[in-house]
Amino acid sequence: MCRASAASTPAPSTRAVYPGGPAGQILSQRGDGTEVGSWSAIPPGVRGATTEVIGEGRRRHYIGTTKELFMDWHEQFKQWAKPPTEEEEARASRAADLINRAVRETKILDGVNFAVYPTGSYRNNTNIKLGSDVDVALVLKDAIYSWLPEGLTTADVGLVGNVTYGMNEFRRDVGRALEVQFGRAVKFGTKTYRIAGDASRLPADATPFLVHRRYSGRRDAFGRWEYHEGVELRPSDDPGRRIINWHEDHYERGVARNTATRRRFKRVARILKQLREAMATRGNIAEQAAAAPAASFLLECLAYNAPDGSYNRNEGTYYDDVRAVISDGYHKTGSDQTAGTMLEVNGRKALFGAHQSWTHGQAHEFLLRAWQFVGFQ
Repeated sequence: MCRASAASTPAPSTRAVYPGGPAGQILSQRGDGTEVGSWSAIPPGVRGATTEVIGEGRRRHYIGTTKELFMDWHEQFKQWAKPPTEEEEARASRAADLINRAVRETKILDGVNFAVYPTGSYRNNTNIKLGSDVDVALVLKDAIYSWLPEGLTTADVGLVGNVTYGMNEFRRDVGRALEVQFGRAVKFGTKTYRIAGDASRLPADATPFLVHRRYSGRRDAFGRWEYHEGVELRPSDDPGRRIINWHEDHYERGVARNTATRRRFKRVARILKQLREAMATRGNIAEQAAAAPAASFLLECLAYNAPDGSYNRNEGTYYDDVRAVISDGYHKTGSDQTAGTMLEVNGRKALFGAHQSWTHGQAHEFLLRAWQFVGFQ
């Protein structure tokens, strides 16, 4: 199996041997014992520890002369790659169904033409077993936001103004309908309605959108103006801000990429999300700081941007795939120029820029710390 040279990979961790520190600190820094072994069983204050590398991705840790722990990243990644259980999927499905029923069965939205569908990691099958929120989109069909190339007007493409029922009215009525169904479990935000979970359903984010059309400036064979359709919302506290998403493109391209990589793309995306959780809860200060801005959506996109050669590098293990994906993302996020070529899974929106809540520098730092957390060489 080909491996990148040391010069082309992130700097390895220098913590492979850590003589003389509290045992709990050593193992939490490495992320060890999260699934295999139990580092919390080591008495606090025990000093003197070494690590023996017994194979790529496998390490045995010695605490003094009596305590031994074994960490196998190959097996850990296999566990992290798995989708949620059927019980967790049922709770997610119930949350989405209840939201759909809430807005359909009340009289509040009678006569309004809208669609309700799940989005995010649950629909895209990249969610992890940590009670992820269920994302649900509610899209008003009778009002349209548009993007037009220079020289083209809304009148040219057949769009009329004077909308009497738009974003503000739809958002208001969705909130009222959700309140009827969920009562105090609903929390009102500037973009999304947050619905608390319970024993039978996962927490959910219900977000009202309008249709978004992006016109190309070209006509088709029948003389109609061509456009691509997504969704758009504008926060109630910042109505001039345009947040445009491409849910269907994300889903379709994600399915295609997963098929092309023999289902490894989504498995590695889950591994990266679980790795972030481990860093956030058991990492050192730098690893915890790097995990904080690494959003689930960003990590899925980083996995998507890795080339096909990053996947299926070794049958029976995801270790080499994760290593290759992290290395690829680390180098692409290392400069404005290369980071600027990276796209979201939908293929229509830049992964980095002022419109995002993260920077390529933050992604770069996360990938470096993730590399060191696992102990890739």
